[in-house]
Amino acid sequence: MSEMTPTDVINFVREAKAAQPVTKAAIDDLALKFQKLQERQIDTARESQPSGESVAKFVKADGSVALSRGIERTTFAGKSVEIEREGLLDGTPCDEWHVDLLRLSAARHTARRLLSKNHRMAETPVLDAKILSHMAKAPGSIRNALENTVSKAMSDTAGSGAEWMPDTWSQSLYEEYYTPAGIDALFNVVDIPGALVVPSITDVIRPYLKGKVTSDDPAQYTASTPTTSNTTIEPVGFAARVLIDDAAAEDSIIPLLPEIQRRLARALRDGYEDAMINGDSTATHEDAIATWNARSRWGATGLGGASDHRRAFKGLRRIAVDRSATTDQSAGQTVAKIMEELMGGLGERGSMDAVLLVSPEVFFKKIMTDSNVLTVDKLGTNATLLRGQLASISGVPVVMTRWLTADMATTGLFTGSGAKSGCLAVSREEFTHYQRRASLVELDKDITRGAFNLVATLRRTFRTLSSASSKVVTYGFNWL
Repeated sequence: MSEMTPTDVINFVREAKAAQPVTKAAIDDLALKFQKLQERQIDTARESQPSGESVAKFVKADGSVALSRGIERTTFAGKSVEIEREGLLDGTPCDEWHVDLLRLSAARHTARRLLSKNHRMAETPVLDAKILSHMAKAPGSIRNALENTVSKAMSDTAGSGAEWMPDTWSQSLYEEYYTPAGIDALFNVVDIPGALVVPSITDVIRPYLKGKVTSDDPAQYTASTPTTSNTTIEPVGFAARVLIDDAAAEDSIIPLLPEIQRRLARALRDGYEDAMINGDSTATHEDAIATWNARSRWGATGLGGASDHRRAFKGLRRIAVDRSATTDQSAGQTVAKIMEELMGGLGERGSMDAVLLVSPEVFFKKIMTDSNVLTVDKLGTNATLLRGQLASISGVPVVMTRWLTADMATTGLFTGSGAKSGCLAVSREEFTHYQRRASLVELDKDITRGAFNLVATLRRTFRTLSSASSKVVTYGFNWL
């Protein structure tokens, strides 16, 4: 879908002017702000990938198109049953045309909510026209049915036809609020219905030599007793909220909301990934998080409290500490020592789709300059002097993460002073995201305060089902 032009912006503001008085100076300022926003090269939100299904799945048995999610009665196994059907405007995107339609629908929804006044939903004829124009380019498998559905809805509805389009948030737009994936994308995601109890068994059954029968009452074979247990997994709720003055929303409706939505999504992602590395759910956190503003990301106030995101679950560093899988690498800050001490510390799990997580400082100052990978005679055409990058070490991916910081003490913990960093070797198959619900962004206006609430939430946890003695992650500290 093409970007909005300054002319589109001015037309859009004319609609806003009809609903709420806006001065010429405000219009000019709005157009200027929008132009600057378009020119900024900010990291953009990751769009949901189309499923590849045909949009014809939204065509109902009567030949009309389901525009919004609802319950439909159908026949299955000779019985009449009710099923939930996704709608064209709130379902999972099927192709690029559908993605663009969902984006237009969400833009219209947001504009109507923000421009509404005195409980009267504002009209958006320009955006309505854009959506109709886009629908006219629908794939052939749905175009005729869609045209008939929209035509009938508009002819049956008083007014300009704006009422026929349901004001719902599209699920794909929730996906659009994701920033590009970081280290969380390295691990599998399992959707769970709520708290989940997972049984486990330790395979200690072993064979013994079978004795010879030398009497009428021979000895029994030696028995083995496997150990069973279970683990309860509960998703953790993360939330980020921003309060926007309604006057500010009026003055900068287009540039403000996308920026806030992007930052809300970034807050959820950053907080979750920080917890993946530095989380600790024990009563006393291993780090001095009350004063730890990692890479100046979290500000100077409100740190270390009961709702600090780093208390959500045990992160990789804490798990390594609990399982005595840490190594002081101050005397061996080389690729060879990473393989020997960290990957070797994983044992047989070092071959189980492992990954190396390192801080940017360790990556650029130590790994990239290591003599074992620097020159052509050591690494051939993959030498860092030629390529400027090192994707893997002996086939093990090397991934940078900002949540391995360079302000640690020599103990590998954050104490408030220090300039050390570290590395993690992780068996990816042993860790999983258990997710109740993906990121969701919601908007609501509080008319008693004259403000808009934008809230982003996520229900997910990061766990390993391995036994407490299993070396599934190793932590090398005291680098640099």
